[in-house]
Amino acid sequence: MANRQAVRLPSLVHAQDRGASAAESRLTAMSAMASTLVHELSQPITASQNYLQATAYRLRSQIQGLEAMLDVLDHASAQTRKAGEIIGRMRDFMVSGTITGQRQDLGELVASACMMLRLDAPVEIVRALDPDALDVIADRVQIGQVLSNLLANAVDALSGSDTRRITISSRAAGRMVEVRVADTGPGFGEGEIAQLFEPFYTTKPAGTGLGLPLCRMIVEAHGGRIWAERGGEGATIAFTLRAADAEG
Repeated sequence: MANRQAVRLPSLVHAQDRGASAAESRLTAMSAMASTLVHELSQPITASQNYLQATAYRLRSQIQGLEAMLDVLDHASAQTRKAGEIIGRMRDFMVSGTITGQRQDLGELVASACMMLRLDAPVEIVRALDPDALDVIADRVQIGQVLSNLLANAVDALSGSDTRRITISSRAAGRMVEVRVADTGPGFGEGEIAQLFEPFYTTKPAGTGLGLPLCRMIVEAHGGRIWAERGGEGATIAFTLRAADAEG
């Protein structure tokens, strides 16, 4: 039987006035969620458009290769389905203020996020998941978004790097499972870590500054925490989720 657990989702924008009413806090969260939807839906919708454009090109250029076209359409369908799931999860939050975690296989979540990743240049992706630290309590779509965001950021960080590698690892950490996404990019700048998870802070010319704050909101809603690390080669973002076997 699935292990379900509902947890309260904290506001993306921390209220300055600790005495603000729950209704005011929810309205603040709704404003942030509207911006977040624009940020989160842009990637799957853009990917879907690209797949459909590729199909149209194939149809115009040749009659053969129907199997390849069907594969492209399957990818487009998966991306639009993902966009619908994101909207559904956001809508459920606004109604109930909670998310529901179930027992999930971390390996499957990572594989799905990697499959959805769009690469403009070759990147080596190393999966180093501890087989004893795979079962977690999570919302599949929400944690999938966390992984997708972290992977997309890692790919962006590899621009201009001679070594283009992303390593996704996990390990048991008491009653939690720690997940780490490390890249071989330039790493974080001096003082950057302190601002990474603040809403609207970004170092990208076209960035919204909402991706990592959203990741923090989701991870904390699952009872975990998320942080950034410097040192070694590149940058690392790590987060924790509750281990399924630790739930009594």
